[in-house]
Amino acid sequence: MSKIAPLPKVYCCKSKNRTYIRTYKNTRVKGKTYPVKTEIRNIAEIANGDGVGRLIFREDFLKENPKFIDRPIVRVFDEKSNKYLFRYANIHDEKIAEFSEHQKVSGVKSVGFYYVLKEQLHADPLVKTLQSVFPDCWEKLLSLGMFCADSGDFRADHYPRYVQEHRLPCDEELSSSQITRLFQSVTETEVLNFFSEYTANLYESKTLSRRRFWALDSTSISTYSRYLDARYGHSKQEENLPQVNVLMLTDERSHRPLFYEKFNGSIPDVSTVAATFNLLLHLDTRAFVAVMDRGYYSKSNLVEILSTGFHFVVCVPIRKVGEFDEVIENALRAFISGSCYDSSVGQNIYTEAQTIEVKDKQTKKMHKHKVYVHVLHSPEAAGAQTELLLKRRSDVLKMLEDGKELDGSNLDFAREYIVKKDDGSFEFNNAAFQNANNHAGVFVILSDAIAEGKTAYLAYRDRESVEDCFRDLKVKMNCNRFGVSTEQALTGKCFVEFLALSIRMLMQYRIENCKNNGTQPPYNSFKKIIAELNGVKEIEFTSGFVSVKMVSKVQQECLKLFKARVPADRYDNELAYANRLKQAGKPH
Repeated sequence: MSKIAPLPKVYCCKSKNRTYIRTYKNTRVKGKTYPVKTEIRNIAEIANGDGVGRLIFREDFLKENPKFIDRPIVRVFDEKSNKYLFRYANIHDEKIAEFSEHQKVSGVKSVGFYYVLKEQLHADPLVKTLQSVFPDCWEKLLSLGMFCADSGDFRADHYPRYVQEHRLPCDEELSSSQITRLFQSVTETEVLNFFSEYTANLYESKTLSRRRFWALDSTSISTYSRYLDARYGHSKQEENLPQVNVLMLTDERSHRPLFYEKFNGSIPDVSTVAATFNLLLHLDTRAFVAVMDRGYYSKSNLVEILSTGFHFVVCVPIRKVGEFDEVIENALRAFISGSCYDSSVGQNIYTEAQTIEVKDKQTKKMHKHKVYVHVLHSPEAAGAQTELLLKRRSDVLKMLEDGKELDGSNLDFAREYIVKKDDGSFEFNNAAFQNANNHAGVFVILSDAIAEGKTAYLAYRDRESVEDCFRDLKVKMNCNRFGVSTEQALTGKCFVEFLALSIRMLMQYRIENCKNNGTQPPYNSFKKIIAELNGVKEIEFTSGFVSVKMVSKVQQECLKLFKARVPADRYDNELAYANRLKQAGKPH
C-alpha cells in the first residue's frame, strides 16, 4: 500500500449498501459549547456498507481537485494504529481488493427516469436555482421530488425501498425521521428566495416566452392536522374539514409551475390578489399578464394589479355584474349579422373599450382606468346551455308539483325560473327564461392590455394549464392531503411537492411538443411512459462494473422521446484498465 492520501477533513456515513464520504466545516454556534458541522457535502462513496474499499469520487469534486483523477484511493483499516485510513492504491492492491470480489452485486436499480431527468434538467433553471439556494441538501430535495413525481404523495417509510430500487441524485436511504428533519430545515425565507432567483434565472435563460401569459388560480387542500393556517372555508371538494388554500401561478405555454403560496383556509380567493401581487413585485418578478377566472373579479382587485405594474385578463361574472350590460346588448345585436364569427376559435367576438372608475382607499379620489371588454358567444355552448336549462326547469317544476322539498341550489333555481300562482299551482317564469336564453353561451373577458378579442379568448382558454397542475397534484400524484403532522415540516413538504409537480409538467410539455411536431410518443399516458422508463435497469457490481439489462424497443423510444441515451455496459469508477474483466477465468 502506498502513502496516505491527502484528503480534506471528512467523515463517513454508512447505509445498507453504500458508504458516503463527506466534507464539512466546524462552526461555532451561539448557545452551544461545541462546534457544529456545517457546509456538509458529499464528495465520494464506497460501493458497500462496510466502509472499506475504493472511493468513487463525484465529478464536481474531481473538477475542483484534478490530482485525484488518476490516483485511485481506498479506505482501509490499519491494525497498527487501530484507525481507518485513506491511502493511494497500487495495481497489486487493486487486484486483491477488487478483482477478487467482482462477483458481488451491490444493487439492481431502475435508471430510465433518472437518465431522462438528467438530460431534461441538467441546464434547466429549476436545478440551477435549487443548487444555489439549497447547496447542502439540493440533491436530497430533488430525489424526494422525483420519488413524489413517480409514486405520488409518499409515505416516508416507503422511500428507503425506493432508493434501493431506483437511481437518484442522492442514494442515501433517508428514514422517516430524517425526511421530517429535512422538511423542517426548509424555511419560508429560503422558499421565497428560491422563487425570486428562479424567475430571474428563467428570464436570463430565455426559457419563458416574451409574451408572458401566466395562469393564476387556487385550490383548497383539506387536512386532519392542526396547522396554523388550517381553517374552515369554502372547500372546492365539498369536504367538511379544515383546509389550507394554495395559490399557484403557471406559465400557459409550457404549463411550468412558477410560484405558489399557501394561506389561511378561511380567506376567499378574491381577497388574496392584493397581497400576492405586492409580494411578486418585491420578489422582482417582471410584468406579466395574469389570467384569472371569475372568482378573482372585483374592480379593486384589478386596480391593485395595475398599481403594481402587472396586467390582467379576467372573466367577468355577468350574472352578478351589471356594469357591462350595455356592451353585451351591443354585442348581441352585432352577432345577429354573423360578421363577428371567428371560425378558427368557434366564437362570436365583439370588443369595446370602456373606462372603469375606482375610489382610492387612501385619498378617496376616483381614478379612471381604460379596459377592453371582450364579449364572446359560442353557438354550440348556447344550444347546450339552453337544452340543460329547459330540462332542469321541467324537473324542478315536477318536484314542486309532487310536493318534494328542494335543496339549496334547486331552491334558488325555482325562485328565478318558476312562479307560484295565487291558486297555489306553479308555472314557468318565461321572462327569466327568455333573458337566460338570450345570454346563453355568452361570457365576458376584461383586460387592461389585450385589445384583440381572439388573443384574450385564447389566453383565457389556456388558463387550463393551472387546472392541469392542480389535477396532477391532487389526483394523479394523490397530494390531496398534507402528510406531515407538524407545522415546521409543512413548508418543506409543500416545496418538495412543487418540485415534483415541476418535473411532471416539464416532461408532459416535452411529450406534447413531440405530438405537435408530428412525432407520436409510445403512449399517450404519462404513467405508462414512466413505467417503461422504470423498466430500464442496471446491475451494479462492487468492482464498479455496471451491466445494463436488455432494453426493449418501446423503452428505447421512451428514452429517445426525452433525448436521453440508451445506457451501455461500463466500469463506473477508476479501476485500472489492467484489472477489468475481459475473459472468463479458467475452470480449475
